[in-house]
Amino acid sequence: MARSRPNPWFTGLLALLVAAVMAISLYPALTTEGPSGLRFVGESAGRKADRHLYFYGGYETVPAWERAYHRLLFGERSAVEQKSIDIYAETLEWFERNPHRVKPWNEQNTRARWLIALAETGQREAFIEGLQSLGSGPEEDVLIATLAHAYGVEGEYLTPSELRYGARMVPGGWGRDHLRMRLAEQAGDLETAEAFRLALNQRGAEMRERLRWLGITVTVTLALGLILLARARVFTHPPAWRAAVLDDPWPAAQGFAVMVRAALYAILVVGIGLFQQHYFRPGILSLWITLVAGLPMLWLMRRHLLKPRGMGFVQGFGLSLRGVGLKAFAAVTVMLLAVHWAGNMLISALGWGLGLESHWSQGIHELAMFGSWRNTLLAATNAILWAAIIEEIAFRGLVYVTLRSVMRPWVAILLSAALFSLLHLYSFTAMLAVFWSGVLLAWSFERFRSLLPAMVVHGLGNAVAVSTLVLFYR
Repeated sequence: MARSRPNPWFTGLLALLVAAVMAISLYPALTTEGPSGLRFVGESAGRKADRHLYFYGGYETVPAWERAYHRLLFGERSAVEQKSIDIYAETLEWFERNPHRVKPWNEQNTRARWLIALAETGQREAFIEGLQSLGSGPEEDVLIATLAHAYGVEGEYLTPSELRYGARMVPGGWGRDHLRMRLAEQAGDLETAEAFRLALNQRGAEMRERLRWLGITVTVTLALGLILLARARVFTHPPAWRAAVLDDPWPAAQGFAVMVRAALYAILVVGIGLFQQHYFRPGILSLWITLVAGLPMLWLMRRHLLKPRGMGFVQGFGLSLRGVGLKAFAAVTVMLLAVHWAGNMLISALGWGLGLESHWSQGIHELAMFGSWRNTLLAATNAILWAAIIEEIAFRGLVYVTLRSVMRPWVAILLSAALFSLLHLYSFTAMLAVFWSGVLLAWSFERFRSLLPAMVVHGLGNAVAVSTLVLFYR
C-alpha cells in the first residue's frame, strides 16, 4: 500500500470484514435490555439511586433560587426520588429475568434499599407489601423485622443487638444511614438520631456545593464564549493555521484503505483489552485502550498518507501555535466550547422534555465508580487526553479529509459526524449530542485549518463527564 495504489479488491474485502465484525460487536448494544451492559448491576443501581437521594439531605434550608436551579436541571424533588425508586424496581425485575447473573445477597441488598426508599418517601402501603418479598430464612426474618420496627410496622420483636445486626445487613449508603436513624428514633436515642440526621444533611450540602461549582464553571465558560463570539473577529479573520491536508488531500482510495486497515487493528486491540479487563486486573492496555488502539492508525497515516506528501502530523493538521499565538487559540477554543456545550444542553433539554432521557445505566463507568484511584486516574487520562487526540485525528482528520476529497465539505462534515455518532451507541438523545459534536468539530477544522481547538474542546467535554461521575457517583 505504501506509495503504490492500494488494491481495491483487497481493500473491499477488508471493508466487508470490518463491517461484519462491527455488526457482530454492536448487535448486543442495540438489543441489550436495561442494565444488561453493566458488570455489577446491583451495585451500580445502588450507587446511582443512593447519590440521587443523598442530594436532598437538609434540603429544607436550601434557598428558593437554588431549588429553582435544581428543578431546571433535574425536575421536581418528588420525581427524582421516584426515579431512584424506579431504578431499584427495574433492577429487581432484571434480576428475575436473569437469575444466572444474580447473587442472592445482591438481590436482598437491592430489595432492602428499595424498601427503605419507599418508606422514606411516604409510600407506606407499598413498603408493607414489599416486606413479604424479602423471602424467608433466618437472615431474611431478621431483616424484615428490623425494617418493620424502624418504620413502625407491627412485627417480630428483636433485641437491640439483633436490630443492629439487621441494620448491618443493608449495604452502606443512604438506605443504611436512614435505617439507623429511624432505629435510633424508635429506641428514644434522640442524640444518635440527630447525629445521623446531621451527617445526612452534611452529605447533601457537599453534593449541592459540588454541583454549584460545576455549574459556575460551565456558566462562566458559556458567558465568556458568547462575549467573545459577539466581539472577537476570529470568524471573519480566522487565525493563520494552515492544515496542509486540506490544501493537498490524499486520494479517497488511499484514505479509505488506511481507514479499513486502522479499523481492523483497532478492533483487534480493543478485543484484547476487553479480554484482559474481564479476566484479569485492568492494566494499561485496557485503561488506555484508545491510545493503544489508535497507534496503528497513526503509523498507517504517517507512512501512507503524510510522509509521501512530505508532511508530518503537526504540519498536516495544523498542530502548532506558530504564527497564531496563544490569545487567538484561546479565543477560538472558548467560543467553540461555548457553542458545543450550549448545543448539548439544548439537546438534553429537548430530550428531557420529550421523554427521551437516557437509561439510568448509560454513562456509568463502573471502573471509575468502584475501582482504585490509580485506575480511575488512568481511565480519566484515556477519556480526556488520548480520546481527544486519537478520535479527532481519526474522525476529523482521516475520515473527514477522505470524504472531503470526493464531496463538498458540508456533506463530508455530516457524513463524518454520522459515523462518529454511530460508534457511540447510547440513547437517541446522547447519539444526537455526539452527532452535534461531530458536526461542530469537523466544521471548526474546515474553518480554522487546525485540529488543536477541536482536541481541546473534545477533551474538556469529556472532562466534564468524568468530573460529574467522580464528584457525584464515586
